Amino acid sequence: MTRGAAIAGTAVAVAMTIACGGKRAPTAVGGGHDAGDAGLALDAGPATAAALDAAVAAGTAPDYRVIDVSHAGSARVTVIWPDASAAMRRSPGRTACGTERPPRARIGTLHGVADAVVMISVMAGKAPPPAAPLRVIARDCAFTPRVAVAPGLGGALEIQSGDEAAQTIVATGLGQPWGAAPAARPLARAHLPMLGHTVALPLDALGAIALSGVGDDPALIVAPPTPYVAVTDEVGVARFDAVPPGSYPVMAWLPPAAGQPAILATGTLTVAADAEAALTLTLAP
Repeated sequence: MTRGAAIAGTAVAVAMTIACGGKRAPTAVGGGHDAGDAGLALDAGPATAAALDAAVAAGTAPDYRVIDVSHAGSARVTVIWPDASAAMRRSPGRTACGTERPPRARIGTLHGVADAVVMISVMAGKAPPPAAPLRVIARDCAFTPRVAVAPGLGGALEIQSGDEAAQTIVATGLGQPWGAAPAARPLARAHLPMLGHTVALPLDALGAIALSGVGDDPALIVAPPTPYVAVTDEVGVARFDAVPPGSYPVMAWLPPAAGQPAILATGTLTVAADAEAALTLTLAP
């Protein structure tokens, strides 16, 4: 097993392994693994199996520590794109189902960008949330939600069909797609033969997963290395609680969409005890 990632210059251990199960077990594709296999390591690094096992049990990266956050602060990170062109704001066309494809970015009236992944590089803080399932529905040539952060390890990524027609969903491990050298590797293929059929991919390791096979735009699921990862809401805001006092690198990553590449913005957030810190990050292609 392996680990190793950098978030805005701070080392954050990340590894991804995935096993497949559910009502009908997905089949492995191109180097992926099925439920009886040990899994697929996506990153290279010196982590031991024991460290990674402990991370899975804790729901965090191997070098993340849980500390007292009784006098911690909170944070509000706003992601904006004021210079986005009209083409970036409108739909690029229709899907094969006749529905409208989402635009490159969903931008509010005050330039706030929805569905951006925000990460605060906190390596000692609150305990991760308990494991819970995260469900993605494939319907009308689109995924809902399209971008999501899993609540914690040990749960399951549930993929459910919302259509009468059969669908085949492909899960791809992305490693760290916000990094300088992303490495995509196929993980599993899930067949959904009818409306309501569900398969479950256990979220037992850290990293990012893309789901494709429905429409033109994939879904992105992040199993985060720390509890301080969130997706921006309709007005471009990501909120964090129980952030220990200190200064931290922050990254906002808008996944690729509508045939356009991803966009990254970085900054520094300073948090004081028992107070709310605010940071605005501006996307610039």
